[in-house]
Amino acid sequence: MIMPDPEHDSARDKVLSHPRGLAKMRGDAGELAVASYLQSHGFVLLAHQYLVPRLGEIDLVMKKGSCLYFIEVKARSGAAAYGSGLEQITPAKVKKVRNTALAYCQSTGNLNTEMRFLAAEVHLHLGEPDGEIRIVPIEMS
Repeated sequence: MIMPDPEHDSARDKVLSHPRGLAKMRGDAGELAVASYLQSHGFVLLAHQYLVPRLGEIDLVMKKGSCLYFIEVKARSGAAAYGSGLEQITPAKVKKVRNTALAYCQSTGNLNTEMRFLAAEVHLHLGEPDGEIRIVPIEMS
């Protein structure tokens, strides 16, 4: 009789065997790295992966002073063969982030709070940040 290895994580194997699973793990690691970096600079994490069904998701909602920050994170691993992660933020994504941010403010009673929208790019090596984390404002049209 073959006994299962208690050290073996079959759920992790399923995630790793599916390409979307790897992207999800990379995205989660990038979001946590950016959140940690911003917390070390005085930001407070209010929400991670804030989701409004059929509207959108915001990777990080943070606060510094009296301002709310809505942050879209792009995590990359390996060589930058496909360009900057920040270049992948389309006008449609910006619209989703803005609409989801408004829903967040409405649900939390923060409609009169100053809001800023940021994009963050982090490069990962073995799931850890590798190099600087780049943060830029998202231009709202």
